[in-house]
Amino acid sequence: MKKIAAAPANEVEILFNDRSFLATFNMKAVCYMQEELIKLNRSVSEIPIEEFGAIVLYSGIKVNHPDYTMEEARALAMSIRPTDLNEILSEYLDSSGMLDKEMDNAVAKKMIAQMLTGLAKSS
Repeated sequence: MKKIAAAPANEVEILFNDRSFLATFNMKAVCYMQEELIKLNRSVSEIPIEEFGAIVLYSGIKVNHPDYTMEEARALAMSIRPTDLNEILSEYLDSSGMLDKEMDNAVAKKMIAQMLTGLAKSS
C-alpha cells in the first residue's frame, strides 16, 4: 500500500489599498487557470510574465470570490510591485509542487526582465 502525505493548498491574502482578496491555489484554481490558458491558445512560455501573473491571481482569487474577473486580475497584476507578484507566483508554484529555489530565482529574474523590457518599449 502506498501512503501519500497530503498537504493543504497554499493560501495568500492579498491586501491592496482598501480591499483584500484570498487566493487559494487548489485543484479548482488549476481548472480556472486551464480555462484561461486554453482561451489564449499559446504555450505558457509564450505568455508574458505579467499576463501569466494575472492568470495566477485570477485562478486563485476566483476560488474564493466567484464574481472576480480576468480584467480585475490584469489590473491588479499591473498595479502591484513586481516583488509582490513574484511572491504570489512562488506560492502558486510551491502549491503545485513545482517550486525549487533555482526555479524561484529564474521566475523572479524572468518577471523583472520582462517588465523592464516592457517599460523600455513603452517609453
